[in-house]
Amino acid sequence: MPTARLIVNPTSGGGRGARIADQASLELQRRGCPHEVLYSNSPTDPGVLAHQAVADGCTLVVGVGGDGLIHAVANSLVGTPAALGIIPAGRGNDIARGLDIPLRLAEACELIAQYGAQPVPRIDVGQAHERYFFSVALVGLAAEINRRSNLMGRFRFNAVYSALTVLSVFLSAPRTFTIRCDSHEQRCYSWLIAVGNSWSSGRGMQLVPGARVDDGVLDACVVHGMGKWELLLRAFPRVFSGTHIYLTGIESLRGREMVIRSETPGDIYADGERLGSLPVTLRAIPQALSVIRPAQNR
Repeated sequence: MPTARLIVNPTSGGGRGARIADQASLELQRRGCPHEVLYSNSPTDPGVLAHQAVADGCTLVVGVGGDGLIHAVANSLVGTPAALGIIPAGRGNDIARGLDIPLRLAEACELIAQYGAQPVPRIDVGQAHERYFFSVALVGLAAEINRRSNLMGRFRFNAVYSALTVLSVFLSAPRTFTIRCDSHEQRCYSWLIAVGNSWSSGRGMQLVPGARVDDGVLDACVVHGMGKWELLLRAFPRVFSGTHIYLTGIESLRGREMVIRSETPGDIYADGERLGSLPVTLRAIPQALSVIRPAQNR
């Protein structure tokens, strides 16, 4: 088995990253998986280290951290022969959730230790502003919640996130967007638009429950301009099960390319990271990345 490179954010999950990396190293050693551990010291380090791993001929690069680190590592591996392994060590772990990768350390390491025993499946990725994303891209209210959540740092846990959602709703209003999904274009007055390569965002919310990483398309959920109390009391509680899509005022779209414009300035976030501003063109890039994941994916 070739030597894997583990790229670690030691501060992810409030410092859990370093502890989990030590435990992961022991787990992989027990399973006969040769590896070396590299620590990132800045936000740009994970991508640089992953790029160097590919240049050195490494065929297995494992991200140990949260969505930010996995996002950076995976961006450097798209379109290369190297496979991505994921050991979740963040607070949200939405990229791992969307791939059905176990959140338990021992199970994630067992999956990685099987590398080489069978072909590694390839997944689709999303693209926005020349960057790739792997879970869900957000504009409107959801992007604003993401921005505020990032400012919370280590205080980001579910109760705080729910309170932040309530606050953001009352500080915001729906906006006018233009969405072109493949050849169809429409204007809408909406709270938010979520475009998914996979289904999980916001610590396991299913804003786009139908999104899959192997179908060659992106799925979108458009939450139109319902009242604030309806949004909070009817729609928001249902995003954890994905049943909000059956409510009046919520629209689902599917396509290979989506263009989103707004009459007012706005940002786009994906995988918890700011990717840029509107307008934005989002594309599905089929079979662009090899990822070690369970054979039976969602």
